[in-house]
Amino acid sequence: MRKGIQMVLIIMMVLLAAACSNNGESGSDEASQSSSDAAGDSAATEEAGGEAAGSSSADNTGSGGEQEGAATDTKTSDRMVIYNGTLSLEVENYDESRSAIETQVENMGGYIVESSVESGEGNERTGSLSVRIPQEQFSSFMTAAEEAGTTVLNRSTKGEDVTEQYVDLESRLRSKETQEERLTAFMEEAGNTDALLQISEDLSAVQEEIEQLKGEMNYLENHANYATVDITLHERGAASLQSGGDLNTWEKSQQLFTKTLNGIVSAASGIAVFLIGLSSVLVPLLLLAAGIAFYYRKRRKHEE
Repeated sequence: MRKGIQMVLIIMMVLLAAACSNNGESGSDEASQSSSDAAGDSAATEEAGGEAAGSSSADNTGSGGEQEGAATDTKTSDRMVIYNGTLSLEVENYDESRSAIETQVENMGGYIVESSVESGEGNERTGSLSVRIPQEQFSSFMTAAEEAGTTVLNRSTKGEDVTEQYVDLESRLRSKETQEERLTAFMEEAGNTDALLQISEDLSAVQEEIEQLKGEMNYLENHANYATVDITLHERGAASLQSGGDLNTWEKSQQLFTKTLNGIVSAASGIAVFLIGLSSVLVPLLLLAAGIAFYYRKRRKHEE
């Protein structure tokens, strides 16, 4: 009986041990599986983060390249250039040529800054025009203006890039405007009259510099938007046969005859004055020369 009970207890203990062993293995497997899953999830997360970072870096790089390229294109297209042209023309009729150029200036949206005209020999005139033309019309105007003359005596164009100068002015202007804001704030907080006067003087000086910078920038903008062209017109009229009244043949002949007689009389008068003035010296010299000549002649005859 006791042996039966012992056998039952042994069997139950064996079964219980087997059950505990199975539970332990199952728990270990589940823990291992859980750890593996967690590691996999962490790796996946890191991989996803890496892909996101790489994608973000690539996007940023691409965006930066595009922005750099856009900035380069903008800098190239936004260059500020001042154009100047000079044109010298020979024309047959000054009035017609000038009128044609003025019409071209008006049609192209430009304006005349200065003009002058003067007459030369034969009533031929020479005039000059200084005009301002929109920059985009500069080349077209130079070509069209040449058609107003018969001959192009001189043509030249010049461009001056003032982009860096303009950018420097912008930078200086922003700095001065910031300084102006600070001085204005200091003025509102000034506690005594001396400090207020000092800040007021500094503010006035800064504001004056700001106005000068704006003036220089406006000058560059205006000359970059409108090119300057200096034009000179030389009138060359056709030669014409002069009339008999314009020639004055008889009067010119009389003047020449009178001048010739006056010249002869002046020369004779000069010689007479010379001889009379030196007569006190010339007469003794002439007598001495005559005596010497007579002596040698008489001597030569005696020797013969």
